[in-house]
Amino acid sequence: MRILMPGLQQFLPVVLVRSLLFYVLAGVAAVPFLLCWPALRGPRRTVYAIVDRYLRVLLWLLRRVCGIQLRLEGRDSLPEGPVLIASQHESTWETLFFQVLFDHPVMYAKAPIFSYPVFGPVVRKFGHIPVTAGASADAMRAGFRAGAAAAKDGRSLVIFPSGTRRQEAHALQAGVGVLYQLAGVPAVPVRLNSGAVWPHGSWLKFPGTVELQIGPPIEAGLDRRDFMQILSGYLAD
Repeated sequence: MRILMPGLQQFLPVVLVRSLLFYVLAGVAAVPFLLCWPALRGPRRTVYAIVDRYLRVLLWLLRRVCGIQLRLEGRDSLPEGPVLIASQHESTWETLFFQVLFDHPVMYAKAPIFSYPVFGPVVRKFGHIPVTAGASADAMRAGFRAGAAAAKDGRSLVIFPSGTRRQEAHALQAGVGVLYQLAGVPAVPVRLNSGAVWPHGSWLKFPGTVELQIGPPIEAGLDRRDFMQILSGYLAD
């Protein structure tokens, strides 16, 4: 699914103003949540509640200020219990809002994020798994084992099989097949076009609709090559 950004050049000044206003209001809205900082030492459920409310404020601001809507299809196809969410990756949008859309899944995040102020303690509390660029094979296996352990604890996992943010179709990385076999849970393919409204590498937010499609689940236990073929066929459409 690829919905390209419409010809908005003539509206760029409006986009600039609305994007700037979004960031200003997002910063203002963050103040009361930052006052809850001591709660990060509390139970994970408490941190979920605080972060969820802030993320929902951001979704509201995106809709009202930037004109970015969300259309979600296929939620009813999600199986019960933990799943491996294998999603296209186009934008920061999904790294933020998958938390509230998929009930706090474990995600793989770039290792430097874990040392950021504010964000670092949050991603650690959420149980996300650090990934280092150019990591050794042993480090990658350790990351996969950590994901499999999270699935056995009843938590869903998110992995971006393309490996990085991109709008064009791209071959899937083999790691998603390894994680699928180790986790032993159904996989759920997800297609989206978030890069059309929240482009990677830009602070601008363009009006439009994030189309998020949850595909039919892929049963657990398939041969790795069969799984990769099914997943690639869905995400490449």
